[in-house]
Amino acid sequence: MDKKTKPAGNSKFLGLSVLSVSSVFSALLSYFRFAQITAIFGANWRTDAVAIAMVFPFLVRDVVAHSFGSAFIPIYSRVMEERGHQGAVDFVNKTVSWLVLISSVLMAILWFSSGMLVKIISPSGSPELLDLSSALLRILLPLVILGTVNGIMANFIKYEKRFTTLAFAGVLGLSVSLLCLLLVKDTIGIKILPISMLIGSLAEMIFLFAQSYRSGFKIQPSIAGDSHMGDLAKMAFPVVGGTMIGFFAPIADKMLASFLPESSVTAIDYANRIKNIVLAVVFQPFLIFADLSFSAEAARGKAGELLSALRNNINISSFVMFPTAALLTVLAVPIVSVFFQRGNFTGDDSRYVGYALAFYAPWLAQFGIGSLVSRAFYAQKDSTTPVVIGVVGVIVNILLNLILVGPLGIGGLALATTLMSTSKTIYLTWSLSRKMGGLHLSLIAKEQVKILMANSVLVVTSLLLVGIWPFAVDASVATRFLQLFAYSVAGLSAMFVTLHLAKSSTLTTLVYQVAARIKKRISR
Repeated sequence: MDKKTKPAGNSKFLGLSVLSVSSVFSALLSYFRFAQITAIFGANWRTDAVAIAMVFPFLVRDVVAHSFGSAFIPIYSRVMEERGHQGAVDFVNKTVSWLVLISSVLMAILWFSSGMLVKIISPSGSPELLDLSSALLRILLPLVILGTVNGIMANFIKYEKRFTTLAFAGVLGLSVSLLCLLLVKDTIGIKILPISMLIGSLAEMIFLFAQSYRSGFKIQPSIAGDSHMGDLAKMAFPVVGGTMIGFFAPIADKMLASFLPESSVTAIDYANRIKNIVLAVVFQPFLIFADLSFSAEAARGKAGELLSALRNNINISSFVMFPTAALLTVLAVPIVSVFFQRGNFTGDDSRYVGYALAFYAPWLAQFGIGSLVSRAFYAQKDSTTPVVIGVVGVIVNILLNLILVGPLGIGGLALATTLMSTSKTIYLTWSLSRKMGGLHLSLIAKEQVKILMANSVLVVTSLLLVGIWPFAVDASVATRFLQLFAYSVAGLSAMFVTLHLAKSSTLTTLVYQVAARIKKRISR
């Protein structure tokens, strides 16, 4: 690569800082957009229609974008080594061209079968609901191509370690989508929701192409044969199957929720969105760096370093994700009420969505570990094992849905997802241990016990305060915010004190790193 095309990259700390700040900013934008949606449209059959319409377009987008995106960096790294920068650019063009072609065919299938598809998701839906869902589904279809292209170009930029650019792309897409919603509001009805998503995704794609041009990328569509395209397809194929099967669980959630009271589909969807907003803030930056570092160590054949990186990241993940899951579980209704209860979103809506969120939230505790272990498999070019385990997990999830929806309603659907994911993470970790001759997790077992103990103290402290000062969902916003703030600060303070007394190595290391960084900046 010449100087013009060689990426400057970001230092790991700077890159993580940029991604962390952008994740917070992106989450704030997602929150503002979501809060605007709840205030304008509330929770009713129209919002149910949006949730139903999104299922298949998002499924196809994720099948193509996520599946090939997961396999892209390992194959792209090999192409770069063998063919140099120009050969790698040609490979990106071929990848994008083939995926756009595939996406276009899938879009046509979805267009002509939209009526049948929404009826699959909502078998008990009224004709009015199904007609609106079908119309919204067709509006969303361009997201299949936009999401696919954005995923590949983002990976191209991620490989070059241009984390600032990567961060800004996501912020831009959300900002444009939010702006559309603020300007139009409900003047064209619920259709503004899919339209704003499309415009935001289009703005992100234009930006990514413009930034990729700086690294020597030029759009030159090609569907010529390429041996590495075959390698990409082989590695992605198991993930394609796993992604498709993985969507059967949320489809089953919405199908069963459609038999429950009106807005149940919306409640499940809203709770899931809140969970994902939180996930983007607290974990996504770490996952990007884990992906890159695991691939680098695996490519060098350094299994010991890969395992060491995995263990360190598990400790950090637990340190961050356990308290996040704990607070969202015990304070679900206060959180939903404070952040979303306004306009057409009522106190009853807060209770219903919060009820679902309380059963979803423990899912976050295991997500970090599960994602890191999956990335370790992908780094070793093994995408089959996680997919096979995921398939079994989906079958278990659907069975748990049928068992738990009766006694717990939408809470049972959320709990089924949490139980299945936790079991899958445990089995996935055991499988990786067998594959690599042991993960030596005993080296971090003591630290994990300390983190679990501290989070138990967090839960007890928060619940005691809730018992002393019960949350009033119909009180003023200021009162509700003050109560949530008190519950959260009390719990987190108790957790940090417990970790300090237990001499947590993760807490000590993180405090040292932050202090050293601050000292370095001050000394400049």
